[in-house]
This record gives sequence, structure tokens and C-alpha cells, in this order.
Amino acid sequence: MSNPRSKEIEGIVEILDDFLEEEEARELVARLEQEIGQKSNDEHLKSRLSSLKRFYEKRPLKKEHLKYAFLYAVVAFHMFVIAVNIVAFFLLPFLYPLWVWMPVNSFILTVTFTREVCPLTRLENYLRTSLGMSRIGGFIGHYFVRPFRRVVKTYRFGLRERESRNGKN
Repeated sequence: MSNPRSKEIEGIVEILDDFLEEEEARELVARLEQEIGQKSNDEHLKSRLSSLKRFYEKRPLKKEHLKYAFLYAVVAFHMFVIAVNIVAFFLLPFLYPLWVWMPVNSFILTVTFTREVCPLTRLENYLRTSLGMSRIGGFIGHYFVRPFRRVVKTYRFGLRERESRNGKN
């Protein structure tokens, strides 16, 4: 006897497959699970979205190595763009007149600090979901802020641990 819950999930998957390509359906399900399921207080909804996401997750095939290479190239290019923008932000005032560097720096600040999703981040999220990986919210937060916080937390924890050992001796 099969689980009625799995039949419901299979029905949803069939409907999604009728209207969307597999990659689009996988991205839609991953986004639903991340943006609605993880924030919801409804355990039933969380469970269904999680089951649906698991149904679409798959192990990477050998032909997907090209996708991984492209994903890493997108990440590297994105880091390069950020580095160039940081350097330009600080060098432009010394190299160009005010009427040139002010709008460019304003544009750099606007793009950096608005919640609009960058096209490169959208491309990365598409590649990540097609490979069964979780989506990222923002490039800077994922690759710079979060690791920095982890390092600070680890450093603080190490200091507290060391202080407690030194205090006991």
C-alpha cells in the first residue's frame, strides 16, 4: 500500500512537468521551499514543500560537470566585477572630474545596496538549483558577510574558551 502523501506529491510533480521544463520546476520548487516553507509556521506546508523539494533533488551526473564549471566561472566573474567596482569607487574621484565620477559612484552604491536581485545572482541561483544546490539570497551576503561572521564567532568562542582555561589554572 503506497503512502497517500507520496501520491499527492507525485500528482503535483506531474502537473508541474506538464507546464514547466524539469529545470524550471526544480527552481520553482526550491524557491517555494526556501521563501515560503522555511518561513512558515504551518508544519504541514513545510513538510509538503520539503517533500516536493526532495523529489526534485538529484545527484549530479557526469554531464553536469560542465554546469559546475560554469557555476564556478560565474562566481569568479562576479567576484571580479565586485573587486573592479570597489577599486573604481575609490580611484575615480582622483582620475576624473566630479561630473564623471559622481554619477558612476552613485550607480555603484545603488547597485550594491539595493535589494534588486543582480542578473549574475539570478544566473547563479538557476545553476545552483539545476545542480540540486540551495539558492543564495545575495552574492555579497553569501560569499563575504556570512563567512566573516563565522570567523568572528569562532574567534570570539576561541577567546572565551582560552580565557576560561586561563582563569582555571
